[in-house]
Amino acid sequence: MSEPACITRIKANAARDSIDLTTLPFLPSALSSISSLSPTPPNLPPFPSSHTRIDTHTHPIPPWFHALEPSAAGRPTPTWTPTSHLTFMSTHSISRSILCPSTPQANAFPRDKPKTLALARLLNEYCAELVRVYPDRFSFLAVAPLPWVEESVGELRYALGELGAVGVGVLTNHEGVYVGDERFWPVWRYLEGRGSESEVVFVHPTEPVLEVDGKLVRAKPAPLRSGLGEFYFETARAISSITASRTIFEFPKLQWRVSHGAGAFPDIQDRFLLGFPEDAERAREVYAERFWYDSAGPVFPRQIKGLLAHDVPVSQFVFGTDYPYGIGFWDVDANIAGLSDADFISEEEKEAVFYKNAQRLWAGKIDGL
Repeated sequence: MSEPACITRIKANAARDSIDLTTLPFLPSALSSISSLSPTPPNLPPFPSSHTRIDTHTHPIPPWFHALEPSAAGRPTPTWTPTSHLTFMSTHSISRSILCPSTPQANAFPRDKPKTLALARLLNEYCAELVRVYPDRFSFLAVAPLPWVEESVGELRYALGELGAVGVGVLTNHEGVYVGDERFWPVWRYLEGRGSESEVVFVHPTEPVLEVDGKLVRAKPAPLRSGLGEFYFETARAISSITASRTIFEFPKLQWRVSHGAGAFPDIQDRFLLGFPEDAERAREVYAERFWYDSAGPVFPRQIKGLLAHDVPVSQFVFGTDYPYGIGFWDVDANIAGLSDADFISEEEKEAVFYKNAQRLWAGKIDGL
């Protein structure tokens, strides 16, 4: 029996790009999960025209990725299927979800370059096939095999150019190297030079690590699991990193999609910028114009006020649920109600957060948006 055409294509393109997929022991199950996404299953939930919300922060979890990473931020990794995701969307008036694999993305094998390259490729191929099957419901952000820079440029060129990714998802740090490190500038330079007016870079928190005597060790100082706070500090470190290195100025076409309402950064912003007096005002302008902050968290109605206090306009807020990782951690209905019931923004502004701002951010990149 001949293999599905999508699998033949995946293997051929990986070989062309010198990526050895066979280095991953779960390759057969991964390829099977990709081919099983076709055709579209029956009995899909309804999506009436009143469903307009765009969820900018969601994570697919293929079964082989779940087996590889059975815990996430100190909690069991949730189960996920395309059908359960679509049902969640229908129940919460969401018309489209932007997908991006969560931490550790391709960094499940520290210091192992062949496996990192192979995992990034499989994650991107899985997401691309999911979008092909459900083009009206899903779009995806490509992951990169960082900290391998040259290979990351090649992978993003493939994912953005051939697979149809609508942006890039990175972690706050990749094997201890933060996103503002100049070692990563070739990646940003490639995105800057693609020829479009803007490129979306989604920054998601991950576990902090340090290099000690040539080895990577966990750097989380608190005994609490990372999801209870460390992820918020990681987001603050990442924003500090791309500011201190002037990455946000060097690459003006990059649109920074920041998780969880910027985490702890609004609380430390003024003090942090004291260290960069020549760049402080310009940085504040970038935070208010080229950063896009999602509502996954509980961000509304309290935390978001930290951004408003820093003169970030509502035009830079987007809707996000963190599905399925948030399920069971917080009440997703209450989280959404924090936005829909907020008494400090208008109904028109709420519509902007729920979908119109995302439409602007991805204008020209997602058909029919």
